[in-house]
Amino acid sequence: MESMIITEENIELLARKVIEIIEEKNKNEAFVILLEGDLGAGKTTFVKSFGKCLSIEEDILSPTFILKKGYDAVHHKIKKIIHVDAYRFNEKEEAKMLRLEEDAKIKGNIILIEWPSKMYYIKPDLTLSFEVIDENTREVKVQPEADQPLAESRI
Repeated sequence: MESMIITEENIELLARKVIEIIEEKNKNEAFVILLEGDLGAGKTTFVKSFGKCLSIEEDILSPTFILKKGYDAVHHKIKKIIHVDAYRFNEKEEAKMLRLEEDAKIKGNIILIEWPSKMYYIKPDLTLSFEVIDENTREVKVQPEADQPLAESRI
């Protein structure tokens, strides 16, 4: 596990690091990233920066009310990012309606899940845990698949 201190001004460094991790893996299916952290910890800000690094011109907003949103990317390995926000889920089974298992089969998809503890999810390749240090600073723990604890990873 690696830890990084970031601010809104340099969050792009984290996004580029994650893209490098994805590029190193040669998966025949989607790459799944869990985004952990309290409200305001920087999860959606990270997704916006990640999208910017992939030349996504569309405004990336938290899909809190629509739950799942897809964006086409311009990258040789990453074709689409699927942004999920499970904050409003009351039962983990509610995730079934997102049909993530279909998205997970597609090579070049990146699935980013905010509030993964509120839903069943696909086994992650990477977890980013955001912790607020102060108003402008966050500590982010980058945990690759090999370091993942066993989880309730079913949809």
